[in-house]
Amino acid sequence: MGMIAGLEVGLPASIDDVDATWMTAVLRSSGAIGAESLVTALSNEPFIAGGLLSLLFRSTIESDDANAPATVIVKFPTDVVAQRAMADAFGVYNREVVFYRDIAPQSDINMPIIHAAITADDLSNSCIVMEDLGYLRQPDRNAGVTWDEAVKGIRALARYHAGWLGSPQLPALMDPFISIGAPIQRAGLPSIAENGWPGAKRHAPEVLSPDVVALGDMWVDRLNAMLDHMCTNPTLCHQDWRADNMFIGADGEIVMIDPQIAGVANGAYDIGYFISQSTERETLQGRHRELVQHYVDEMAGLGHALDTDQVFFDTRVAVGLCLMYGFSSYAQYDELDDQGKVMTLKLLRRGAESIEDFDSLGAVRELPVS
Repeated sequence: MGMIAGLEVGLPASIDDVDATWMTAVLRSSGAIGAESLVTALSNEPFIAGGLLSLLFRSTIESDDANAPATVIVKFPTDVVAQRAMADAFGVYNREVVFYRDIAPQSDINMPIIHAAITADDLSNSCIVMEDLGYLRQPDRNAGVTWDEAVKGIRALARYHAGWLGSPQLPALMDPFISIGAPIQRAGLPSIAENGWPGAKRHAPEVLSPDVVALGDMWVDRLNAMLDHMCTNPTLCHQDWRADNMFIGADGEIVMIDPQIAGVANGAYDIGYFISQSTERETLQGRHRELVQHYVDEMAGLGHALDTDQVFFDTRVAVGLCLMYGFSSYAQYDELDDQGKVMTLKLLRRGAESIEDFDSLGAVRELPVS
C-alpha cells in the first residue's frame, strides 16, 4: 500500500461530496489502484451498523483497476447536535485520525486498511475511508464473546499495550490522547452518574445487588480515587475494546476498529472494560483471574514482567469505574426504543455481574481518598 491520503486530496464536507473523482485520488494515494487508474463509478449508501458518534456509509466502487476494492467504508462526524458537541469537547474525531495515521503503524494491533484519514485544520470536520471488514466474522454482541474469543481478545490487547507501556512518548501523546485522569474527565464524569445512576436504580433494580448499589451510590465520591489509580503504570489504551469493535479473521487474529476514545491509562482499564461490556458470567464461569493471567503471560513474553495480583486488583478497580457504561444511558431511558432498552439493560447487568465477580466494591474501598 501507499500513503494514507490526507488534506492533499481535499476534505469532503459530507457524503454528497464523495464521488468517483475524489475516490480516485484517495485510492491512488493509498496504492489501492495504480497511478493512472480510475474509479469509473461510485455509489454511496448509509451503513446500517452506524456508530454512536459517527455517520457511516458503504461506498461501492467500479474501477478499471482489477485490484480496486469492491467497497469501502466512509466515516464522517455525527450530525446529532448533542452527540457532536460531546465528541468535539473530547476531540474524538482528530484522535481517531491521528491513531490511524501515526499510532497504528507503530503498534502491534490489527486494524482495517486505511485509505484516507483527514481532519480539517480547525478540526471542524473529518473523514476516514477504510477497508470494508464485512468479510470477517464478529463475535455475537448479544450472546457476548466466547471463552476462546475472550482469550484471543485479551492476548491481542496485551500485544498492543506492550508497545506503549512506560513509553517516553506517552506525555506527548496526551494531546490528543487524553489521560484518563485529565481535568475534563474529572469535571464531566460526575454529571453522567448524577443523571444516569438514579434512572438505573429506578428502572433495573432486579440486576443490582446490594454491593452494586453501594458502589453506584459512592461512585461520584470515589471517582477521583478510581481515576488516580487508573493513571498508574500507564500505557496507550484503546478504551473501546469490546465485541462491537472486534472482527475475527480466518486465522483467528483479532482486528479492531474505532480508536476514537483512545487515551493514556493503566492497561487494566481496557481489560475491565472488555470483560464488563462483552462477556457473560456463564461464559467466564469464575475464570476471571485466569483471563487476567492470559494478559500477564502475554505481556511477559514481550518483556514486561507484571505482578498478577496487582493487575487483578487494577482490573477490579477498572470494572468499578466502568459501571458508568452500564448506567449512562438511563438518563434518556424513556426515550429509547424497545431494542435500545434491552441493550441498555444487558450492559448494566453485565457490568453489575462483573462488579460482583471481581468484588470491585472491596477494591474501590481500599483506594486512598484524598
